[in-house]
Amino acid sequence: MARVLVVLAVIGVTIYAVIDCLRSDEAELRVLPKPLWLLMILVVPLFGPVIYILVGRQPLPGSPTSRRQRMVAPDDDPDFLRSLDPPRSRDGERRHKDSSPDDSEDDEGDPPLTS
Repeated sequence: MARVLVVLAVIGVTIYAVIDCLRSDEAELRVLPKPLWLLMILVVPLFGPVIYILVGRQPLPGSPTSRRQRMVAPDDDPDFLRSLDPPRSRDGERRHKDSSPDDSEDDEGDPPLTS
């Protein structure tokens, strides 16, 4: 049973290293070019993927440190939320751009509907 777990762990690390190497840019790889890293990962069963993970995938100085940038939802962006907030008058009442100050929303002057 222990041998099966070791074999599965080696296969998992190898698959992870191959996918990570394929998705990375040439500028993010150190020491070897991408085709040689792929060859080393696949030919040297355990040590190839481990060496790639420890040495090969660290970004070079001057290259972007994060290759997968996190997406920010609009409702997490304070500038976006501020743009949605309608302007307020001096008394704190919110006013919409399309409504005039003379518009009233009450229906007291309208006669009731009869059928």
